[in-house]
Amino acid sequence: RADLLRRGALRAVVALPAGAAPPYGIPLHLWVLVRPGADERPPAETLFVDTAGLVPDAGRDKLPWPALKNAVLDAWTGRGGDESVARTVPVIELLDDEVDLAPARYLAAPAAGGTAPELAAVRDRLDETLRRTRGLAPTPVPARPAPRPLTTVGELARTGALQLRTGGSGTAPAGGRVPVLTEHDVLSGAAPSGTLPAGGPGEEPEEPVLVAEGDVVVPVLGGGSVARVVDAATAGAALGRNLQLLRPEPAALDPWFLAGFLRGTANNRQASSFASTATRLDVRRLQLPRLPPADQRRHGAHFRSLAEFEEALRLAARLGEQLVQGLYDGLADGSVEPA
Repeated sequence: RADLLRRGALRAVVALPAGAAPPYGIPLHLWVLVRPGADERPPAETLFVDTAGLVPDAGRDKLPWPALKNAVLDAWTGRGGDESVARTVPVIELLDDEVDLAPARYLAAPAAGGTAPELAAVRDRLDETLRRTRGLAPTPVPARPAPRPLTTVGELARTGALQLRTGGSGTAPAGGRVPVLTEHDVLSGAAPSGTLPAGGPGEEPEEPVLVAEGDVVVPVLGGGSVARVVDAATAGAALGRNLQLLRPEPAALDPWFLAGFLRGTANNRQASSFASTATRLDVRRLQLPRLPPADQRRHGAHFRSLAEFEEALRLAARLGEQLVQGLYDGLADGSVEPA
């Protein structure tokens, strides 16, 4: 590496986002090499470009190639002005003991929250979210314990009140892209972040399990009590691995009623097997009370309100983390003053 720099053969290093080229799981570096001329004087600087930060967590099939191309070409032609994306570094500064040529080492790190006005906007949004969260906070109402007849998910499946499907299979059709609802998406309340793998040449695509609005998705590993009701924005995604889908018959089961009772801690514990390395949930053993449709809808409405409150808490936490880290960065680099 040091010899390439001294001879002027290495002109630029471009960091690509993960998914740009195989192996798709890691970001790669592209080295721009030029055969040095015999009488040519080596350049005094080397260009470093980092496009990975332009598309965080984009995934293989979501890369905005025009934006990436423009960022690299602008840097190559000297039109790039953002030093968190591109910068030329004197060769003499690169020739240390390590000769580390990773672009991230030489580029300015963007602040987590951006500029002071951007951080103020995050603060305003956080205030609004906290007000909404306070309004959504539920009030516990004491109830008289009373025995209720119970049924299990397995019994409901046998009677046709719901369908059970297991995720993890399927391939994308040729030239098509199918988003995948992953286990992490369900646990974090995020949008589908995965993609179905493509089938082999000449192979018929394997039909995946696609989620529909009103389905209930439950992770089966880890020991947590999580159940997510699929909304219109998530419908059509493929069901990922380690997930179980419950599709209730609308006339028999309210989806929010179903999801709410599936989240009970004691319910999950009695339906789980505890091994030395992992906890696995047997969805068929999960229990819920036998209630008429009107009572199901009443419980379901309350469970849905709890889900909205939970999502507001998640958003407040994300905004709070962004504001705190942005202020740390701003105070450290001098772009923000102490109040």
